[in-house]
Amino acid sequence: MINLNFDFLDTPLQIEGLTSLTIQDRTVFTKVVQETYRYSGEDDYLHFFDDNYRVIKPVEMMLINDILGFDVNSAPTLKLIYKDIENQINHQPEKKTLIEQHLNAATEIIQNELLDFEIDMVSDEIDVDEALKVLGVKIEIATDTMFERLFEIIQVFKYLRTKKLLVLINAGIYFSEQELTSLEQYAELQNIALLMIDNQKLTGIQSRYFLDGDYVLIREFMV
Repeated sequence: MINLNFDFLDTPLQIEGLTSLTIQDRTVFTKVVQETYRYSGEDDYLHFFDDNYRVIKPVEMMLINDILGFDVNSAPTLKLIYKDIENQINHQPEKKTLIEQHLNAATEIIQNELLDFEIDMVSDEIDVDEALKVLGVKIEIATDTMFERLFEIIQVFKYLRTKKLLVLINAGIYFSEQELTSLEQYAELQNIALLMIDNQKLTGIQSRYFLDGDYVLIREFMV
């Protein structure tokens, strides 16, 4: 389980599955969001840590404030995917040999063409990782709604094994009560830590907290 602590909290807030935190005071909300973006793991204002008090590192967090604009095919993500595909191929000797033969054949054809070029040219051998890039291998995006897009993001987050915490900023306004309930169930099923920080109360979520205008943290339950 991951915990969050910052000024105005008497006890840390526990993040397990999908957890909603609504901050009524706009100044405090803005401050928490800013410090989350600036989070370094050594902050005085805001702290993320596990049950063993190990600080959650910035690289272990995925922070999103624009669901539609988030790039699921970012370079770091594709690099990990290419590595896994390459490992998968390495465990299939016949396929690996066949792929290498075709890559070597393509390389030889190009090198022969370079011999006839007016300028002296050289080339390197192409490996599987480079071939995947050339072929444009990437995650297929086939979503029609923001709700479906968020599920895609969660799947990518789940795949990135180094990530421990997914944080969504002001995303709750886009989803219905039924969608938030489904999202909570999915987060629990996938055993991920997902924190939604909003400025307006959300309904449809069991685990939700409300920091009111008097800076009192209230645990609310869905009825």
